[in-house]
Amino acid sequence: MNTYSLKDPVTASPPLVKLGLSPDEARCYEILSREGSQDAKSISLALNILPNAVYRLVTRLMQRGLIVKLDTHPVRFQAIPPVSAINALAGTKIREIEEYKSASLEALSSDPPVHTGIDIITGRKEMFAKGAEMINQAKKEVLIISIGEPVPDEIKLANRDAINRKVNIKFIVHKSDQENRLLLESWIKMGLQIRYYPESGYHLQVVDGKVSLLSASNPGNPSERSSVVIYSEGLANSMRNFFNSTWEKATGIELSE
Repeated sequence: MNTYSLKDPVTASPPLVKLGLSPDEARCYEILSREGSQDAKSISLALNILPNAVYRLVTRLMQRGLIVKLDTHPVRFQAIPPVSAINALAGTKIREIEEYKSASLEALSSDPPVHTGIDIITGRKEMFAKGAEMINQAKKEVLIISIGEPVPDEIKLANRDAINRKVNIKFIVHKSDQENRLLLESWIKMGLQIRYYPESGYHLQVVDGKVSLLSASNPGNPSERSSVVIYSEGLANSMRNFFNSTWEKATGIELSE
Protein backbone atom coordinates (compact mmCIF):
# COMPACT_ATOMS: atom_id res chain seq x y z
CA MET A 1 0.00 0.00 0.00
CA ASN A 2 1.27 3.43 -0.90
CA THR A 3 1.44 5.97 1.91
CA TYR A 4 1.00 9.60 1.00
CA SER A 5 2.69 12.17 3.18
CA LEU A 6 3.11 15.90 2.97
CA LYS A 7 6.68 17.01 3.64
CA ASP A 8 6.12 20.66 2.81
CA PRO A 9 2.52 21.57 3.81
CA VAL A 10 0.83 24.06 1.57
CA THR A 11 -1.85 26.12 3.29
CA ALA A 12 -4.84 27.41 1.36
CA SER A 13 -4.83 31.07 0.43
CA PRO A 14 -7.69 32.77 2.32
CA PRO A 15 -8.36 35.20 -0.58
CA LEU A 16 -8.73 32.31 -3.04
CA VAL A 17 -11.13 30.54 -0.68
CA LYS A 18 -13.16 33.74 -0.35
CA LEU A 19 -13.35 33.86 -4.14
CA GLY A 20 -15.13 30.51 -4.07
CA LEU A 21 -12.41 27.84 -4.19
CA SER A 22 -12.33 25.00 -1.71
CA PRO A 23 -9.16 24.77 0.45
CA ASP A 24 -7.86 21.85 -1.66
CA GLU A 25 -8.62 23.70 -4.91
CA ALA A 26 -6.80 26.79 -3.65
CA ARG A 27 -3.77 24.74 -2.55
CA CYS A 28 -3.66 22.86 -5.85
CA TYR A 29 -3.77 26.04 -7.91
CA GLU A 30 -1.05 27.64 -5.79
CA ILE A 31 1.19 24.60 -6.15
CA LEU A 32 0.84 24.60 -9.93
CA SER A 33 1.39 28.37 -10.07
CA ARG A 34 4.48 28.18 -7.87
CA GLU A 35 6.07 24.89 -8.99
CA GLY A 36 4.97 24.70 -12.61
CA SER A 37 3.15 21.79 -14.26
CA GLN A 38 2.66 18.64 -12.18
CA ASP A 39 1.27 15.16 -12.73
CA ALA A 40 -1.49 13.66 -10.59
CA LYS A 41 0.93 11.72 -8.36
CA SER A 42 2.97 14.83 -7.52
CA ILE A 43 -0.20 16.75 -6.71
CA SER A 44 -1.51 13.95 -4.51
CA LEU A 45 1.77 13.88 -2.54
CA ALA A 46 1.78 17.66 -2.13
CA LEU A 47 -1.83 17.76 -0.92
CA ASN A 48 -1.73 14.43 0.93
CA ILE A 49 -4.76 13.11 -0.93
CA LEU A 50 -5.36 9.99 -3.01
CA PRO A 51 -4.77 10.16 -6.80
CA ASN A 52 -8.46 9.51 -7.54
CA ALA A 53 -9.33 12.62 -5.50
CA VAL A 54 -6.77 14.59 -7.53
CA TYR A 55 -8.63 13.90 -10.77
CA ARG A 56 -11.90 15.17 -9.31
CA LEU A 57 -10.04 18.22 -8.01
CA VAL A 58 -8.30 19.14 -11.28
CA THR A 59 -11.56 18.59 -13.20
CA ARG A 60 -13.24 21.30 -11.10
CA LEU A 61 -10.27 23.65 -11.59
CA MET A 62 -10.35 23.11 -15.35
CA GLN A 63 -14.08 23.84 -15.39
CA ARG A 64 -13.36 27.10 -13.58
CA GLY A 65 -10.75 27.99 -16.19
CA LEU A 66 -7.86 28.02 -13.69
CA ILE A 67 -5.73 25.19 -15.07
CA VAL A 68 -5.26 23.23 -18.30
CA LYS A 69 -4.36 19.61 -19.04
CA LEU A 70 -1.18 19.13 -21.05
CA ASP A 71 -0.88 16.49 -23.76
CA THR A 72 1.94 14.60 -22.07
CA HIS A 73 2.55 11.16 -20.67
CA PRO A 74 1.91 10.95 -17.85
CA VAL A 75 -0.68 13.67 -18.05
CA ARG A 76 0.39 16.91 -16.41
CA PHE A 77 -1.61 19.94 -15.32
CA GLN A 78 -0.55 23.54 -15.63
CA ALA A 79 -1.91 26.71 -14.01
CA ILE A 80 -3.27 29.56 -16.08
CA PRO A 81 -1.26 32.73 -15.21
CA PRO A 82 -2.76 34.38 -12.09
CA VAL A 83 -3.55 37.69 -13.79
CA SER A 84 -5.92 35.94 -16.20
CA ALA A 85 -7.15 33.19 -13.88
CA ILE A 86 -7.88 35.30 -10.81
CA ASN A 87 -9.56 38.02 -12.87
CA ALA A 88 -11.83 35.39 -14.43
CA LEU A 89 -12.56 33.83 -11.03
CA ALA A 90 -13.35 37.22 -9.50
CA GLY A 91 -15.58 38.09 -12.46
CA THR A 92 -17.58 34.91 -11.94
CA LYS A 93 -17.95 35.71 -8.24
CA ILE A 94 -19.11 39.24 -9.02
CA ARG A 95 -21.74 37.93 -11.44
CA GLU A 96 -22.99 35.50 -8.81
CA ILE A 97 -23.25 38.28 -6.24
CA GLU A 98 -25.17 40.46 -8.70
CA GLU A 99 -27.59 37.58 -9.34
CA TYR A 100 -28.08 37.04 -5.60
CA LYS A 101 -28.60 40.78 -5.13
CA SER A 102 -31.22 40.96 -7.86
CA ALA A 103 -33.04 37.90 -6.55
CA SER A 104 -33.02 39.30 -3.01
CA LEU A 105 -34.35 42.70 -4.11
CA GLU A 106 -37.07 41.05 -6.17
CA ALA A 107 -38.12 38.82 -3.27
CA LEU A 108 -38.18 41.65 -0.74
CA SER A 109 -39.87 44.22 -2.97
CA SER A 110 -42.70 41.96 -4.11
CA ASP A 111 -46.00 41.96 -2.27
CA PRO A 112 -46.16 39.46 0.55
CA PRO A 113 -48.34 36.44 -0.05
CA VAL A 114 -51.98 37.03 0.79
CA HIS A 115 -53.41 34.56 3.28
CA THR A 116 -57.12 33.84 3.48
CA GLY A 117 -58.70 35.12 6.67
CA ILE A 118 -62.25 34.97 8.01
CA ASP A 119 -64.15 37.08 10.54
CA ILE A 120 -67.52 36.05 11.94
CA ILE A 121 -70.02 38.81 12.78
CA THR A 122 -73.45 38.52 14.40
CA GLY A 123 -76.17 41.16 14.46
CA ARG A 124 -77.53 43.76 12.04
CA LYS A 125 -75.74 46.69 13.69
CA GLU A 126 -72.40 44.89 13.59
CA MET A 127 -72.91 43.99 9.93
CA PHE A 128 -73.50 47.64 8.98
CA ALA A 129 -70.49 48.77 11.02
CA LYS A 130 -68.23 46.35 9.16
CA GLY A 131 -69.80 47.30 5.85
CA ALA A 132 -69.08 50.99 6.49
CA GLU A 133 -65.48 50.15 7.42
CA MET A 134 -65.02 48.24 4.15
CA ILE A 135 -66.51 51.09 2.09
CA ASN A 136 -64.21 53.59 3.82
CA GLN A 137 -61.23 51.47 2.73
CA ALA A 138 -62.41 51.10 -0.88
CA LYS A 139 -60.19 52.54 -3.59
CA LYS A 140 -61.96 51.59 -6.83
CA GLU A 141 -65.17 49.64 -6.47
CA VAL A 142 -67.94 48.64 -4.06
CA LEU A 143 -70.53 46.06 -5.12
CA ILE A 144 -73.58 45.45 -2.89
CA ILE A 145 -76.60 43.16 -3.05
CA SER A 146 -79.10 43.81 -0.27
CA ILE A 147 -82.75 44.30 0.65
CA GLY A 148 -82.99 47.98 -0.09
CA GLU A 149 -83.81 49.05 3.44
CA PRO A 150 -82.95 52.18 5.45
CA VAL A 151 -79.33 52.14 6.60
CA PRO A 152 -77.45 53.83 9.45
CA ASP A 153 -75.88 57.26 8.93
CA GLU A 154 -72.40 55.69 9.00
CA ILE A 155 -73.24 53.80 5.78
CA LYS A 156 -74.62 56.95 4.13
CA LEU A 157 -71.48 58.92 5.03
CA ALA A 158 -69.19 56.09 3.89
CA ASN A 159 -70.99 55.96 0.53
CA ARG A 160 -70.82 59.74 0.13
CA ASP A 161 -67.10 59.85 0.90
CA ALA A 162 -66.40 56.91 -1.41
CA ILE A 163 -68.20 58.62 -4.29
CA ASN A 164 -66.18 61.77 -3.61
CA ARG A 165 -63.06 59.59 -3.92
CA LYS A 166 -64.33 58.46 -7.36
CA VAL A 167 -65.13 54.96 -6.10
CA ASN A 168 -67.67 53.19 -8.33
CA ILE A 169 -70.61 51.92 -6.24
CA LYS A 170 -73.16 49.50 -7.70
CA PHE A 171 -76.15 48.36 -5.66
CA ILE A 172 -78.64 45.58 -6.47
CA VAL A 173 -81.75 45.75 -4.27
CA HIS A 174 -84.14 42.90 -3.59
CA LYS A 175 -87.02 45.25 -2.95
CA SER A 176 -88.31 48.11 -5.09
CA ASP A 177 -91.84 49.35 -4.31
CA GLN A 178 -93.65 52.39 -3.02
CA GLU A 179 -92.43 51.72 0.50
CA ASN A 180 -88.74 52.24 -0.31
CA ARG A 181 -89.08 54.27 -3.52
CA LEU A 182 -87.96 57.59 -2.03
CA LEU A 183 -85.03 55.88 -0.33
CA LEU A 184 -83.77 54.35 -3.57
CA GLU A 185 -84.16 57.65 -5.43
CA SER A 186 -82.13 59.44 -2.76
CA TRP A 187 -79.33 56.92 -3.24
CA ILE A 188 -79.43 57.39 -7.00
CA LYS A 189 -79.18 61.16 -6.56
CA MET A 190 -76.20 60.61 -4.26
CA GLY A 191 -74.40 58.85 -7.11
CA LEU A 192 -75.03 55.14 -6.50
CA GLN A 193 -75.86 52.96 -9.52
CA ILE A 194 -78.91 50.94 -8.51
CA ARG A 195 -80.79 48.05 -10.10
CA TYR A 196 -83.55 45.77 -8.86
CA TYR A 197 -83.53 41.98 -8.81
CA PRO A 198 -86.16 40.01 -6.84
CA GLU A 199 -84.36 37.80 -4.34
CA SER A 200 -84.25 37.71 -0.55
CA GLY A 201 -82.49 36.40 2.53
CA TYR A 202 -78.91 37.54 2.02
CA HIS A 203 -76.61 40.57 1.85
CA LEU A 204 -73.40 40.62 -0.21
CA GLN A 205 -70.70 43.26 -0.33
CA VAL A 206 -67.47 43.05 -2.37
CA VAL A 207 -64.76 45.72 -2.16
CA ASP A 208 -62.01 46.14 -4.77
CA GLY A 209 -62.16 42.44 -5.63
CA LYS A 210 -60.21 41.68 -2.45
CA VAL A 211 -62.58 41.28 0.48
CA SER A 212 -66.21 40.18 0.64
CA LEU A 213 -68.95 40.23 3.26
CA LEU A 214 -71.78 37.71 3.08
CA SER A 215 -74.71 37.91 5.48
CA ALA A 216 -77.82 35.80 5.98
CA SER A 217 -80.86 37.01 7.93
CA ASN A 218 -83.60 35.28 9.87
CA PRO A 219 -86.77 35.50 7.68
CA GLY A 220 -88.90 35.89 10.78
CA ASN A 221 -86.69 38.62 12.26
CA PRO A 222 -84.41 40.40 9.73
CA SER A 223 -82.44 42.08 12.55
CA GLU A 224 -81.02 38.66 13.42
CA ARG A 225 -78.14 38.29 11.03
CA SER A 226 -75.01 36.20 10.81
CA SER A 227 -72.19 37.47 8.61
CA VAL A 228 -68.81 36.26 7.45
CA VAL A 229 -66.07 38.57 6.17
CA ILE A 230 -63.63 36.74 3.91
CA TYR A 231 -60.21 38.17 3.08
CA SER A 232 -59.47 36.26 -0.12
CA GLU A 233 -58.95 37.75 -3.57
CA GLY A 234 -59.90 34.47 -5.24
CA LEU A 235 -63.23 34.21 -3.46
CA ALA A 236 -63.87 37.96 -3.74
CA ASN A 237 -63.44 37.75 -7.51
CA SER A 238 -65.86 34.82 -7.64
CA MET A 239 -68.38 36.92 -5.69
CA ARG A 240 -67.69 39.82 -8.06
CA ASN A 241 -68.48 37.58 -11.04
CA PHE A 242 -71.71 36.51 -9.36
CA PHE A 243 -72.64 40.15 -8.77
CA ASN A 244 -71.96 41.09 -12.39
CA SER A 245 -74.06 38.22 -13.74
CA THR A 246 -76.94 39.28 -11.47
CA TRP A 247 -76.44 42.93 -12.50
CA GLU A 248 -76.97 41.98 -16.14
CA LYS A 249 -80.31 40.35 -15.26
CA ALA A 250 -81.44 43.15 -12.95
CA THR A 251 -83.79 45.99 -13.88
CA GLY A 252 -82.80 49.64 -13.82
CA ILE A 253 -84.64 52.07 -11.56
CA GLU A 254 -85.74 55.39 -12.99
CA LEU A 255 -86.27 58.58 -11.03
CA SER A 256 -89.81 59.88 -10.61
CA GLU A 257 -90.67 62.98 -12.59
